[in-house]
Amino acid sequence: MNAPRAALILKVDTLGDLVLFAPALRALAAAWPDTRLHVLIRPAFASLGPLLAPQVHWETTTLNPFHQSPSDDPAELARLRARVAELGPEVIAAATARRNWLESALAAGSPTARRVALGGGATDEFFGTQLRLQLGIDAAAAFAETIEVASDEADWRRNFRLVSALVGRDVPATPPRLEPTSAGAEALLARLGLSRGRYAVCAAAGFANVRIKTWPAANFSAVIAHLRDRHGLPTLLVGHDSERDHLATVEGAAATWLGQEGELPQLAGLLGGAAVYVGNDTGAMHLAAAVEVPVVGVFGGGTWPRFLPAARRGAAVVHPLPCFGCGWDCAFGDAPCLGLVSVSAVTAAVDHAIAGGDFMVQPLAHLDPVTTGFIARAAARARDQAAGHLARQHKLEELTALDREKDAAILGKEQEIAALKAACDERLQTIYILDGHVKNFQAENNALKAERAVWQKALAALPEDSRKSAQALADQLVHIRNLEAIAQQREAELADLRKTTANRANGLHDLENAKHYGRLLAEKERVIQALREGLEQRDAVIARLTAEGTSAGARLRLFVLALARRWREQVSVPLSRWLFHVVVEKHWMQIGVLRHYAPRPLAWDRRLPGPSRPDATLPQIAVVTPSYGQEAFLERTLRSVLEQSYPRLLYVVQDGASKDRSPEIIARHASRLRHWESVPDRGQADAIHRGFAHLTADLGPDDVMAWLNSDDLLAPGALRFVGEYFAAHPEVDAIYGHRIIIDEADRDVGRWIMPPHEPATLEWIDYVPQETLFWRRRAWDRAGGIDPTYQFALDWDLLARFQQAGCRLVRVPYFLGAFRVHAEQKTSQAIHTTGAEEMRRIRARFHGERQDDFATIERHARRTRFRGALTSRLLALGVRW
Repeated sequence: MNAPRAALILKVDTLGDLVLFAPALRALAAAWPDTRLHVLIRPAFASLGPLLAPQVHWETTTLNPFHQSPSDDPAELARLRARVAELGPEVIAAATARRNWLESALAAGSPTARRVALGGGATDEFFGTQLRLQLGIDAAAAFAETIEVASDEADWRRNFRLVSALVGRDVPATPPRLEPTSAGAEALLARLGLSRGRYAVCAAAGFANVRIKTWPAANFSAVIAHLRDRHGLPTLLVGHDSERDHLATVEGAAATWLGQEGELPQLAGLLGGAAVYVGNDTGAMHLAAAVEVPVVGVFGGGTWPRFLPAARRGAAVVHPLPCFGCGWDCAFGDAPCLGLVSVSAVTAAVDHAIAGGDFMVQPLAHLDPVTTGFIARAAARARDQAAGHLARQHKLEELTALDREKDAAILGKEQEIAALKAACDERLQTIYILDGHVKNFQAENNALKAERAVWQKALAALPEDSRKSAQALADQLVHIRNLEAIAQQREAELADLRKTTANRANGLHDLENAKHYGRLLAEKERVIQALREGLEQRDAVIARLTAEGTSAGARLRLFVLALARRWREQVSVPLSRWLFHVVVEKHWMQIGVLRHYAPRPLAWDRRLPGPSRPDATLPQIAVVTPSYGQEAFLERTLRSVLEQSYPRLLYVVQDGASKDRSPEIIARHASRLRHWESVPDRGQADAIHRGFAHLTADLGPDDVMAWLNSDDLLAPGALRFVGEYFAAHPEVDAIYGHRIIIDEADRDVGRWIMPPHEPATLEWIDYVPQETLFWRRRAWDRAGGIDPTYQFALDWDLLARFQQAGCRLVRVPYFLGAFRVHAEQKTSQAIHTTGAEEMRRIRARFHGERQDDFATIERHARRTRFRGALTSRLLALGVRW
């Protein structure tokens, strides 16, 4: 495999990881002698770079991908990506076995390079989301090659797997070995009173990354005493300046060395002159093993046995537990695996190391099987809980990031709206300018007319031939004026014709009203006749009761009847009227009233439940919009349906050959419609019937149907809620909900908050909001579909036939749509004529000759208004009844 011109190795890791990586790095430099090899590390370890691999160019970054997100330091990330682009590496290798977002971000910036990762570990989900949202990077696709490694393989050995894969041949693994300079260390040892080869080094802290990975300070004090008393070795405590307070608790040390950034070569020199190293699993331990000092390491189970030192002499003391492999996310919080390592075991290991014994692993076993089993179960439970908590935390952080993205999108839209407003203002200013130009042109035209009159006078003074020419011109001018007069006469005749047509329409409307009021007069006449007959019967009963009233029993019966009547007139009826007045008439919301308050911005139902089921489990929803001459509102109606993004929507728009811009508006959305056409029809019912005819072949019995008039709106999220409700309630055939009332400008002017469904009420009054009504295909088939003979009450007729067919109807306590009130709507024009006759037909289907029982109609209407007001008051308290 050909060596690249330049290669970048990503190793933003700890001191111990870099020491273990050094032999692999030197082997790679030897295999690619002409390659400019760059390695990215943290600044704290840059001073050790020449000691680890002098042939390498070291790059540094302050970013810590294991503790920071891509948004924490965008300036440093931008600098780093620019630096990688400047280097132009042909190979990028991620040398950490645990994936991190920084490696993915830098590798994605060089798509033409060979990108290789050591280990197939997944990128942290939250950081992966951050990369996608902030940088548009797919972390999963950042590296084309991954090198699988065993979880228990020594870290320095697995590094050679990366080198072998890069160079295309097997490279023998060699342990880390370093040759530190001793000049600075010798002077320091002299100041501390220590002699080379006659002191021990103890790293009792080393918790820069994992604080619990530390053997107790008192235990180290005991080991230091053993080194002094048994072997005559003073101990040099080593650590970082940030570990000063912890090291102060370790007793018995002859001296303490606290290093600063850039002093790692001095630490290597101090370790190289020691007789033995004793300490935690730290970078100093691996550095001691690399300079061939006997090593005694106290190990826990976080990453065991991956970071065993590559030492020739010494020992690793460990107490195996079933919770090993926790990654130092300890289920018990205090790392009992370290607490169980006894002082006697460590001092025995020290004796073995000083005696020149080969490196060995010294396992301990201080627990009985019962305790070990308890630890295993507790650790498994803690890992499950930690995984769940981490998943929830990641999801919360992901949703927070998405929320910020949406806020940014909203801000962008607001800026776009502001730009459009500025453009509109500019257009308006242009209109004002053009209007001024028109006025100037009119003034110039008048001046030209005056000039023409002067020329006509001049022509009149010319010789006779000129006069004939002028006369011909004058005759043509007269002819033109006659044509203009004829055109004006035709315009006047057309205006008269339009006025006549309007008068005829008004006359027909008045005639319909007259018919309606004639029917009302006839009904009142029948009521008066019934009252007259009732009065005659009442007089006859009074006369009979008077005749019979001579006995004591009769007098008592008359007294009870009179008392009951007085109770009803004096108490029951006034109390009922007072209660209705307080609950209904004094409340802002009243069913049947189309305006409840001054216009205000439209606010939808925020408590409408969101998605909870997979898309594949939802029914299809077929929606038909009948349209004719509603260009002012049609666009908003279409968008209210299409912007639902319901995955199984079948939408048809059936236009009745509108003369306005309606067909043009529908055509703009044709790609998102199942079907649309603009052809003449016989009215709204016929349009709905035609629209569903294009869909019924694709619908199953449990799929859902609805129609939405071309001036109404669906609530955002309504289709998803309806689909999930029907999926969760297979026994329900039809549902409807609350209504919002809007005006011509989409402003909220009222609300109908519907009470729970009552079948008896549906038989007498039309009160269900049609724009919130949805039903299953099986109900449609059972009822026989839409009745084209209805033009006003066709929704009530369909609901009535649903109920008569045994369908189950349910009112859901959410706002599902908006009903628009405006001057041209059909409801306003036909309610007293066609509407009244159609409603009479529906009542007759249920009650025959009783269909005009106005007392029963009024009772059901008052009951519905009363229950609706109660439902509204409960909703204001947060209770959805």
